[in-house]
Amino acid sequence: MKIGLVLSGGAVRGATHIGVLKALKEFGIEINILSGVSAGSIIAVFYAAGYSPKEMEDILLKTDIKKYLKLKFPKQAFFSLEKLDILLERYIGRIDLSELKIKTYITVIDYTIGEVKYIDKGDLIQYIKASCSLPVVFEPTYIDGKPYIDGGIMDNLPIEPLIKEKCELKICSEVNPFPEFSPNPNIFKLAVRSLFLAIRSNTENNKKYCDIFLQPPQLVEIGLFSIKDLKKAIDIGYNYTKKFLEENLKK
Repeated sequence: MKIGLVLSGGAVRGATHIGVLKALKEFGIEINILSGVSAGSIIAVFYAAGYSPKEMEDILLKTDIKKYLKLKFPKQAFFSLEKLDILLERYIGRIDLSELKIKTYITVIDYTIGEVKYIDKGDLIQYIKASCSLPVVFEPTYIDGKPYIDGGIMDNLPIEPLIKEKCELKICSEVNPFPEFSPNPNIFKLAVRSLFLAIRSNTENNKKYCDIFLQPPQLVEIGLFSIKDLKKAIDIGYNYTKKFLEENLKK
């Protein structure tokens, strides 16, 4: 059976995907096609490069994430992802996406024409950076002179590549349960909620194509940029997926 896995964006919550992969592996579910966006694209390429979920967890928890975020004078954005090159080159190398052990698609947006692209060939590091370039927070990533941004803005559950590849089982890991509205929100909370509204719209449209849809509700407890909760996110992903598989694989 050809099995595909979609890994959504979600900043720190993207660590949840490591727990999901750990549970899938324990149940003997081997992934043939990966489709990732934003934080999910990073997890996807590490797994496709041959790292086990345990190795990925160890790398993530020992890495000083803040070291790879370069603060900028906010002309286009507050941070640059240029230092992400160092991390990706260290663990994966400067390779083409097509060289990964598992076929992987990375979702980006061509900022000039506002079009979603599902990339499976090209400079891995550049396209990962592009997929993580959330507007305002991070500056756009330029590839061949064209600006690209976070694909999650228009497609945060990129299932189209799995449909194109004719996957017989499509598993979707989504890490952004819609939060309750908090009274008297500050400007940051308003901005985050507006982002969730945009993400929810495109996610709901794609959700109907998923054979298995995983979205742990406990993730509302974890802020998008709460680096201290990386381990918690991994554990939530693992426990939720394990329970889901225990309850549904027997049926």
